[in-house]
Amino acid sequence: MFSKKVATMILGLSAALLTGCEAEQTEKDMIAEAQFCLDEARDAASANACMSKINGITSPNAYTLRCAAGFISSGITSAANLSSALTAISDGGGPTDMLTALNFGDVSLVNNTAEYCNQSGQKGLALIGAMAKSATALSNAAELLNLGSCGGDLSGCDTAAIEGAINDIIADPNSPAAVEAIEAIGSSIQTVYSVTCGGTNNANTDICGDINQAAATAGIDMSTADINAIGQALLAQWQP
Repeated sequence: MFSKKVATMILGLSAALLTGCEAEQTEKDMIAEAQFCLDEARDAASANACMSKINGITSPNAYTLRCAAGFISSGITSAANLSSALTAISDGGGPTDMLTALNFGDVSLVNNTAEYCNQSGQKGLALIGAMAKSATALSNAAELLNLGSCGGDLSGCDTAAIEGAINDIIADPNSPAAVEAIEAIGSSIQTVYSVTCGGTNNANTDICGDINQAAATAGIDMSTADINAIGQALLAQWQP
């Protein structure tokens, strides 16, 4: 399980991040300043202010910070909350509890964050970024299908809305809301699958186990299959 490790990495970034050798000392200083700033950030405005300190820097460390900032901006502002989300499957709550907790409520923010997490080079961050993108796609579908409001501060979104969206999408996969969600889920997981779940050293055995089981049941290769097929296979696996 990487739940506590990733939660700490995202929301309590340690000085260990700074031990890598940067090409320029000034860049290392900028990364350090942004990191220390982000350790105190708890909302979008403060997280964005911290990220302005590393504008133009494209190192893995910079993308790790941007990934963290995205989670803070989404409203997931404590390591305890994130850790709870990531352990939902292993605790028996099922994938929909985790998906509910990882909903950003903002498609643009989660798309950018998932990309930053992937570019960090950390396979745990890449996987959780993809899951957050999938969760947000489902919450967006829930709103489009009139199953409840899942945006803003997430207070209106619950597991029932996510479960309802999954059931409705499976029942009618060709509706506009369903197609949008299916393709967002399929593309997000396919993007990171080979690195995070394709080998024997998975980023997370529970999440990757669900993804691999979905692939086996559907008889598809997550790395190469059509994104629509991937999305539908995952939704079938996550169906309550």
